Amino acid sequence: MEERLQRKVAVVTGAGQGIGRGIALRLAREGAGVVVAEYNRETAAKTVQEIKALGRRALAYPVDISSVAAVRAMVDDVVSHFGRIDILVNNAGAVQTKPMLDLTEADWDRVIDVNQRGFFFCLQAVALQMIRQLPEEMKAAQPPADVYNMQQVLKGPEAPQSGTFTPASSYGKIVNLSSIAGRRGRPLSTHYAASKAAIINITQSAALALAPYRINVNAVCPGIVPTPMWDQIDRDRGHLFGAQPGEAMAAFIQTVPLKRAATPEDIAGAVAFFCSADADYITGQALNVDGGYEMN
Repeated sequence: MEERLQRKVAVVTGAGQGIGRGIALRLAREGAGVVVAEYNRETAAKTVQEIKALGRRALAYPVDISSVAAVRAMVDDVVSHFGRIDILVNNAGAVQTKPMLDLTEADWDRVIDVNQRGFFFCLQAVALQMIRQLPEEMKAAQPPADVYNMQQVLKGPEAPQSGTFTPASSYGKIVNLSSIAGRRGRPLSTHYAASKAAIINITQSAALALAPYRINVNAVCPGIVPTPMWDQIDRDRGHLFGAQPGEAMAAFIQTVPLKRAATPEDIAGAVAFFCSADADYITGQALNVDGGYEMN
């Protein structure tokens, strides 16, 4: 495997199992040192052992990303340990299957606190650290008041003259894990779908805000992936509809054009691409990795 991430330091939230674990291992195989930012100490330790077995640096960092103070402390501690952060994969998430009319305030807050609030402040904290790492001449970069005002953009000090465009490397990569649930309404997981739709929107806002600092921000929208989270979805739907274990997931898979579920490695491949120099000219995008389930 090509090692596109040599000497990079990556923070992967929720990397103790499932998709997050797959992403952490893929980034390690591509050369990165990886911080496993995971609430569950036991699963975090297992992922770290696997990464170290690949000959890469790894650190388990127990964190509840719904706590802004804990997230900021994590960034400081990671920088003290590794010296920098080059990549953030915002993967940690919470899910619940429950009819919309039955949702309580506690249901709503639990999912939104992790998937939207915690996700945003983790992105913000790491982005500020990435800016601190910039060369001095880049730290003064300021986005225009209105990025769509082309006259203001073209008057800026960085505006290139015709014929003088040159490739420029990225100074940071942020990849946010959304979901196909964020693409349209879900009456049995309204709060989860809303949080994942917000991730796509925040990804675009962050891409615009961080573009002057050459920090790329993109999102990946997984489909059906057999993980502990999807096991929970299958169980919850089984209880709602009287289905046997595995039946709900099997029914979903039949709606996928490629007729199979994704693997964590399928998702990790897309994330690794966004983290690499191959994606230096891509920002603000949300890529479905779902076997064709959603085509928008």
